[in-house]
Amino acid sequence: MKDKRKPLYYFLFLLNVLIWGSSWASVRFLLENYAETFDTAKPFYIAGLRYLLAGVLIFPVALHQLRKISLTKKDYLSILYYGLSLVALSNALVFWSQQFLPSSLCSIIFSLYPVMVLILSFLLLKEEKAGLLKIAGTLLSFLGVFILFFDPLILEARISSIAFFTMVFSVVFAAIPSVLIRKNSIHLNVFVLNSLGMFLGGILLLLTSFVVESPLHLPSDFRFWLVLSYLSVFASCYTLIAFFWLMRHVQLTKLSLSAYLTPIVSLIIGVLFYNETLNIQSYIGMILVFLGIFLIDYFKYRKYIHVGREALFPH
Repeated sequence: MKDKRKPLYYFLFLLNVLIWGSSWASVRFLLENYAETFDTAKPFYIAGLRYLLAGVLIFPVALHQLRKISLTKKDYLSILYYGLSLVALSNALVFWSQQFLPSSLCSIIFSLYPVMVLILSFLLLKEEKAGLLKIAGTLLSFLGVFILFFDPLILEARISSIAFFTMVFSVVFAAIPSVLIRKNSIHLNVFVLNSLGMFLGGILLLLTSFVVESPLHLPSDFRFWLVLSYLSVFASCYTLIAFFWLMRHVQLTKLSLSAYLTPIVSLIIGVLFYNETLNIQSYIGMILVFLGIFLIDYFKYRKYIHVGREALFPH
């Protein structure tokens, strides 16, 4: 029986990709807007505001779930991993790096996330197997990053080179909680994890900002708060709810296509709104990263490759 809600699934999936893709340019806008008003950007402060607001917004749903469950010590540790590593450390590096790198390039680097998860899973989880295709995909992805780094536009400025490596480390810090939570608290409610983790990470970012970025100011520009609200409400809260709802109705393999589509959306938005330019070397690096991710997940996509081949070349 044909699922009549399939158009809704596609619409929500594409909407998620558009929001995730636009979030990179939105972060750039916040950094530049704050810098124009107060002469310097405060990346930790802006990141802290985003995630503190997002954590508060999801908390009513998390509180409803907390009334049904009791958290274990491992659950509390998972929330700590999530808030400290993914929200605080990873986003501190992302927001700082975006001061010196094109938002589209940051998005491409962050697409290494599944590769980092694979590497850490192999190191920390005994059940993860390193097959030939996964090894080849990992090496190919890092070859792509290597090519991206040796872009003359990055090498000509030392601060851009540093920002490139901080972006790579942001992916590592984002991947660590994914592996540790899978190991220790795989059944932890996603709303509880995200609400408490975002709240904790937001507080840590704001405390760090108070120490290293003072004096701090509340912007008066309406556009700043509009874009910050967009990131908190849609990029952090809505996409989370929509993604996990889609997981109940759409195969995870199809949803994983967002790893390829999000950087492309980010690239288009960066070109249209910020005149960001990537040379041929950057595009080659991006293609190699995507090809590496595809090889890592090849066996997940194999069924669809077979269906496509049958459709093109029927017996």
